[in-house]
Amino acid sequence: MVPKDVKEGHFAVISAKGGEKKRFILNLRYLKNTEFVELLEQSKEEYGFQQEGVLILPCQPQELHKILEGSTTS
Repeated sequence: MVPKDVKEGHFAVISAKGGEKKRFILNLRYLKNTEFVELLEQSKEEYGFQQEGVLILPCQPQELHKILEGSTTS
């Protein structure tokens, strides 16, 4: 079941590291961002493919926010 705040063309992730957690709703365009894809690879290495529900990214919320702000994807 997709949460109501996740619109079509978007997906949810949780940035979690060092005790800090924050949920982000992202546009699918971020899947083209090199730095974001690197986070996905790190997530795969750390958590494997067994995650259910929201995808957890192994970084602090501030790190993910910086990546998203600096994204040049359109």
